[in-house]
This record gives sequence, C-alpha cells and structure tokens, in this order.
Amino acid sequence: MLSHASPRRQATRALVAALLGLAAVAGPAAARTPVDPGTLNPPPPDFFNAECYAGAGGTVCTLHFSDDPIADEPSGIVCGGTELVFSQERSVIGKRIYDADGNLVQRHFREWMSGTFTNPDTGRSVPWEQHDTIIHNLSVPGDLDSGTIRTTGLITRAWLPGGGSILLDAGTILEDVGTGELIHAGGPHPFRDYFANGDAAALDALCDALD
Repeated sequence: MLSHASPRRQATRALVAALLGLAAVAGPAAARTPVDPGTLNPPPPDFFNAECYAGAGGTVCTLHFSDDPIADEPSGIVCGGTELVFSQERSVIGKRIYDADGNLVQRHFREWMSGTFTNPDTGRSVPWEQHDTIIHNLSVPGDLDSGTIRTTGLITRAWLPGGGSILLDAGTILEDVGTGELIHAGGPHPFRDYFANGDAAALDALCDALD
C-alpha cells in the first residue's frame, strides 16, 4: 500500500529540492577568478581600492574611495568682485568594465558630495550637497578621452541653514568626452550656464544669499 505525504511534508521536500538546485547552479558562479588590476588598460588608480574579477567576456572591477577633504579653496564663482571659496567632502562607489583584451569600455559610479560656499568678505556660508550617477561609455577601448559621459541626479543643491533651497542644479547632462560638446541636457543647470555658457547671472541667487 502506498503512503501519501502530508501537504506540509510535500512542501518541505519541494523547498529542500529547490535550495539544492539553487546551490548547484550558484556554486560554480560564486568561484570568481581574481584579476590583477595592474594588467588592465588603464589600470584603476591604487586609491580606488579596486577588486577585479574575470566576468563574461572580460573583467569587472568594483571600487570605493573617498577624496581628501577640501577647505576654503577658490570656487571660480565671483559675486560682486569677490570670489567665493568652498569646502567639499566626496565619496564614490562604482565599477569599471574591461573587454576580453583588458581594455576599459565603461566606467559606472555614484558619488556623494557635500560642503559649503562662503563669501570671505561677509563671512556668510551656505551648505550644499550633490549625489549623482555617472556613466562613461568609451568609444575607443582603453582611451579615457573618448566616448560620452552621462551625469544624472542631484548635481548641486545649495540652501539656507534651517531654510529652503536657494539654488538647484539637477537632471541629466550628456557630453562628448573628447570635444566637451553638450549632446543633451534636461533640467535646470545654473552651474553649467555660469561656467560653460558664460551666464554671469546664473548664480545670482547664491551670491544674494551670501551678500
């Protein structure tokens, strides 16, 4: 006479079988083959803390680092004849993708930045922040001066301490790396208008807050 397992026992057996099947599939993939970053073109800088592994058709490197803090450096922003100074902290996580010949074909990373803008004459400061995603697709493998760079997210937001935003730069920017040509822009970009397009009034809101 055949015995019939209870529904609970059948479910348990099915779960065990599924887990064993998953382990059989995931096991070989988990055994990643490390790659020496120094063999890649160009190699990730040492301070990127890169870990590189052979992947499908090439090599993938993960990376993470933080820049040294910046304090009271010239910003290039002039308000009423006075150049603002800025402070900055920056952290980055991301990855680099290399082809089968070890040449870089894509950089993909996210960065977080924060600091202050200060008018050295008035002593007034406002905080700012930035968090964006950058994707650089190289048109010539291994050549960092080729291809396009797409930046998306919050590029810069400055605000009054305890108050609302006074300046917002956000959206998307797509540029040709070799020529610096703007291919596409979506959203307000007052900092690009100021530095790239020569619009001296683009950052008036920031200047007014620090006057």
